[in-house]
Amino acid sequence: MKRKYVVFDWDGTLADTYPVIWAAYDYAFQKLSLPPLSHDEIKRIISARPNKGILEYIFGNRAKEAAGHYYEYIEKYHTEKLAPMKGAADLLDFCRDNGLACFLLTNKKTKFIRKELEKLGFAKYFKKVVAAGECPQDKPHPAACLAVFENGLPPADEIAVIGDGEADVKVAGAYRQNGRQAASIIYDPAQKYCGEKADYVIKNLPEAIKILEEEI
Repeated sequence: MKRKYVVFDWDGTLADTYPVIWAAYDYAFQKLSLPPLSHDEIKRIISARPNKGILEYIFGNRAKEAAGHYYEYIEKYHTEKLAPMKGAADLLDFCRDNGLACFLLTNKKTKFIRKELEKLGFAKYFKKVVAAGECPQDKPHPAACLAVFENGLPPADEIAVIGDGEADVKVAGAYRQNGRQAASIIYDPAQKYCGEKADYVIKNLPEAIKILEEEI
């Protein structure tokens, strides 16, 4: 086995975006005079579900109102408070320096991810970026997963998926051939992950480098 491709998640994996996401949800709850969900519960929901339907799942028939407030906050603050996760640049440098082709599969909308990639200087690392709304179905639907490899899916055991939620384990499962599938590496610094079983659960991103070093 030799890993040649890495499919990355963005929010909470390479970029420290959850503080703004949580604040945006808090803002929407406040504007609608609704009791807020805990930040852990919000992360659990958005880490496991496609982008489409999340606001309906959380806000029900007031989803359209909530969307206006949520995206108002995101538009204003998503780059202002943006920071990379500790070790993210080192992990991306490792992949580039060792010939691993990197891809980004995210449920963040295109206009937001483009600005965030530019702000952090990370766009240069990715051969392709697939964002929310660019496919008929969002991650972890197989259609979005397969869109990453537009020229045909490589052998599944040459792929590693690095993310922070259950959706990323499902992405790895979408890359399946001949009884084998991609490896899933879940970054869980708070040690709260309780979703579908991953191949690896790591506390920091340098651990991902060690895993990949053994597989290239």
